[in-house]
Amino acid sequence: MLPDPWQHTAVNHLRAGCDVIVSAPTGAGKTLVFELFVKSAKLRAQAVYTVPTRALANDKYAEWKAAGWQVGLATGDLSENPRAPVLVATLETQLERLITGEGPSILVLDEFQMISDTARGPHYEGAIVLAPATTQLLLLSGSVENPQEVAAWMCRIGRKTEVVAASERPVPLDEIPIDALPQRARNIEGAWPRLAAAVLLADLAPLLVFAPRRHDAETIATRLAARLPPGEPLSLTPAQRALAGREFAALLEKRIAYHHSGLAYAVRAGLVEPLAKAGQLRVIVSTMGLAAGINFSVRSVHVASTTFHDGTAEQSLAPDELLQMFGRAGRRGLDERGYVITTRDSPSLADARAARLRRASRLSWPLFLRIMRRAALEGGAPFDAARDFAKKLFAKSAPELGLEEAGGFEIGGSAAQALFGLKATQRELFNSEGVWEGHPALDTTSVPLGDAWLALENDRGPALANTKFVHALAPGLGRLFKMAPREGETCYGKEIALGTQRAWASPPHPNSSEGETPPLGGEIKPTHALRKLLRIPKIVPALSPEKVEKVALPKLANFFKGARLLSLANKEGLLWAQFDYSAMPVEAIRDSHGRWLAQALTRTRELNVETEIREDTTSPAHAARPGTPVHAWRGLGLIEADGTPTRRGIIFSFFQHGEGLAIVAALEDQTYPVEEMVLHLANLRSDCRVDLPEAGGSERLAATCRGTYGFVNHHGYLEVGLPVGYGEGTAELLGLSEDSKPRLQESRLEVSEGDLSRALVEWLSLLRHIAHAPEYDWPRWLDLKRVAARVLTGQQAAARASLHPNLPPLTAKQKHERPRHWIR
Repeated sequence: MLPDPWQHTAVNHLRAGCDVIVSAPTGAGKTLVFELFVKSAKLRAQAVYTVPTRALANDKYAEWKAAGWQVGLATGDLSENPRAPVLVATLETQLERLITGEGPSILVLDEFQMISDTARGPHYEGAIVLAPATTQLLLLSGSVENPQEVAAWMCRIGRKTEVVAASERPVPLDEIPIDALPQRARNIEGAWPRLAAAVLLADLAPLLVFAPRRHDAETIATRLAARLPPGEPLSLTPAQRALAGREFAALLEKRIAYHHSGLAYAVRAGLVEPLAKAGQLRVIVSTMGLAAGINFSVRSVHVASTTFHDGTAEQSLAPDELLQMFGRAGRRGLDERGYVITTRDSPSLADARAARLRRASRLSWPLFLRIMRRAALEGGAPFDAARDFAKKLFAKSAPELGLEEAGGFEIGGSAAQALFGLKATQRELFNSEGVWEGHPALDTTSVPLGDAWLALENDRGPALANTKFVHALAPGLGRLFKMAPREGETCYGKEIALGTQRAWASPPHPNSSEGETPPLGGEIKPTHALRKLLRIPKIVPALSPEKVEKVALPKLANFFKGARLLSLANKEGLLWAQFDYSAMPVEAIRDSHGRWLAQALTRTRELNVETEIREDTTSPAHAARPGTPVHAWRGLGLIEADGTPTRRGIIFSFFQHGEGLAIVAALEDQTYPVEEMVLHLANLRSDCRVDLPEAGGSERLAATCRGTYGFVNHHGYLEVGLPVGYGEGTAELLGLSEDSKPRLQESRLEVSEGDLSRALVEWLSLLRHIAHAPEYDWPRWLDLKRVAARVLTGQQAAARASLHPNLPPLTAKQKHERPRHWIR
């Protein structure tokens, strides 16, 4: 691939010693700018290429290593040849060297739109501010509307910056409504199989479908494998089949796969992604949350919804996220055009656009404390250093710290909304007994509707016993009928009249088991409502039993979304099809009585928790206003009155998020053995939502943290007194604690291998971070560093084997032969 003129321009700016911002569409070749520069320039020091995810780092490392480069890898959990001339890394692994004033020859921030990310944006912003003048910066993105504003900010803080923009995609995109594709497929039932079949008939595969949830991705892929016409099967090697497992291998052999973070790393990185890159898969169904980590392109893309579930709540897709997803359509060198397939309910190209980049509202507390400590050690004023650093951030006016003049502060004003409040709150759930109870997580889980309850203020009981709720599942369609009681309550399903039946060849089966279709008798004269619903022409006087069973009933099941056919009943002179919603998945929260609540009522209530606020009343200039960062730092005991970080603040500043608060609280408890604490640290950052019947000894970490700070909320750092992402019982789940009693089989929540692997990776990353953190003369801190290094060494070999196994290579046929996915 020959470089484009804009790529030459970017390289020339780098050779001239400038920082460069590259804004170009996905797939245009932004990475080539870095590759050309490295090959042609004599680097003074190491070149560091940072990416937002470990998956992308592993991918880029493997690519450049295969090309013969001397390349290293640093992703928190792994460190391979970290002093190599070229290092691929996640940004957070490089922050410490930037804080200490050491910088590489060139630092690349791929996907620099992460500056606006709530959690990680302060790290990207801080890296740009802290990078030494001797370090060149190369910023890459395909979804930023205002790169000139970013360049102006970088110039304002003393960096000579050039912008190189390319607007045209190397492979143009076309939008095609599904109705415009061939609809010649016969005997294919279901919306997803029909959509995929239309794409295959039009010869527009491979197709990438973005689904809202993991369960959706797996369900769609399974249905496609079962109902699409077979094509040329994919031949897997024994090693590939053993890695995939029987069920997933069956999907791959039909050239279909799902792709989400719950999959084991080896399956994603060793099978799905390389096979997709090689064009061997005709349909891949991925979750939307994994879009940023996808590093392969296809011919067509379909985004199923404008919302997705991030594991905690429903989130809306941002226009720039859509742009990134649609950017996966069109393979350079293989396709003349890429295609976005749309339906009436799906987003279109008009909904996708670059984002206007602005900084996230959160401040990086650890960075501020590190800068304030440095100022104190050098004899300067910590608060002045904090003000100077705040003025360098990506904002038209410096963010509020709490040291500003009180006259500019208005309660309830726009300025107040951007501040960080110091208040203690408790999240509560209205439970199945009609009582508000404290519930720290409030995370939803998919459960069968038959197991779910409704807990409303005036109505509590099984969800299927609530007539209004059941009726709303398919509003305006059919009527309610009584099913078997649940917990003493009469439950309901929905039924619809099919028509009059001339004769029964066999009696109805009211108790048909799941998956079975009750036998039909003679022909059925459809009702007017059924004709209208299924668009049955009047020239068809009656439906044969085969038509009813193979056409009418499956179509009705699609209208009664999530329901299964329970029975056929002959009453009132009509034949009725009865549908049961018991197996339909629904998002629910589990209360303290063990019941799963759908459409749960929740609230956040402010608590009266005593928190010591140490104010400096001697100097009005240093008196922090309530609701500001400085006020919070004092309340948490992180700084002295003059801004000098305390021991607690110093240890906290060695970390990047709220985990430092929990770690220093545990260290301050002299009775907490460091050896136990290291194992309990697996609960931090794991974000593992598991419902274990009994929490083990690792919950001492949570109790210590809450006992130190109270049940307080600090945006991005503490939620109800615990670090954001705290995963209760993760240490027990991973079998780390000595008193571990894993009860995964007893849990009502499913934890995938990918979730467990990610929790283990986060724990190992935290141990590595502690082992390489700065020295500080406190015996408890030095003991923690020593034990963390020892445990890390002991775990590394086993972790490397399980998390980064030797992946089976693709065969020559899989690599080089491009199958034609078109079906006749």
